[in-house]
Amino acid sequence: MQTYFLTGCNRGIGLEFVRQLASKPSNTIIAGIRSKRNDYSELSALNSNSNIHIIECDVGSLDSLSGLEFRIAEILSKTGSNLDFLFNVAGINATSTDTSLTLDAKSLQEHMQTNVLGPAKIVASLRKYLARGAVILNMSSGLGSLTVATDVTKCCTYSMSKAALNMLTLHQAKDLKAAGVKVICMDPGWVKTRMGGKGAMIEAQVSVESMLDVVGGLKDGDSGRFYRYDGGVVPW
Repeated sequence: MQTYFLTGCNRGIGLEFVRQLASKPSNTIIAGIRSKRNDYSELSALNSNSNIHIIECDVGSLDSLSGLEFRIAEILSKTGSNLDFLFNVAGINATSTDTSLTLDAKSLQEHMQTNVLGPAKIVASLRKYLARGAVILNMSSGLGSLTVATDVTKCCTYSMSKAALNMLTLHQAKDLKAAGVKVICMDPGWVKTRMGGKGAMIEAQVSVESMLDVVGGLKDGDSGRFYRYDGGVVPW
C-alpha cells in the first residue's frame, strides 16, 4: 500500500493524477482542493474504491495551510501509514500576458505565494509524516528554466515563480537528504488543461502516466533534479 498527498486535485493535471492512482485500490490518496464550496464532482466520482480522502488545501492561503498538518494527521492515524509521495501540483498563471516591462506587484506576490511559498509551507508542515524513501514532486514548468528562457520568453510572472520553485526544490533536496526523502521538480509539458490553454499539445493522461513512471524509477542520486515528464533532464 502506498499513500499519496496531492494538491490541485479538482481539475487538470491534479485530477488526472488522482484518476490514475485511484484505479489501484491499494493506494490511499489524500486529495487537496482549494475549497469544498467549489464544484469537485469529477473528483468525487473517482472514489469508487473508497480510497480517496478529499480535504481543503488552498495553497495560496497561509490560514488554510496552517490547519493542513492536523487534517493530514487525522487521516494517517486511521490508515496507519505515512506519506510515500507528496505532489505539489496546484499553481496559478493568472497574468500570462505580462512582460518584464509590465510586472504588477500584486500579481507577483500572488504567484510567489501560491507557486513557491505554498509548496514550501506544505513540505515543512508535513515532513514528520514523510516515510523514509518518500518522494516530493514540485510541479514546475519549462518556462522556469533559465536556459529555455533565452529562446522563449513569455508569462513573465509565472516563469519567475517557477524558477523560484526550482531553487526551492534544490534546497528541499539538501535539507531532507538525511531523512531519506527525494525531492524533484517536473515539467509536465504543454498539457491540454484549462491552464494550458490554446495550443497545448499533450494529453493529460499521457503526461501523468509518464510522470508516474519517472517518479517510480527514481534513485537516491536523482534527488534535486529537474525532469521533463518523459524522463529527460531539463537544463536549469
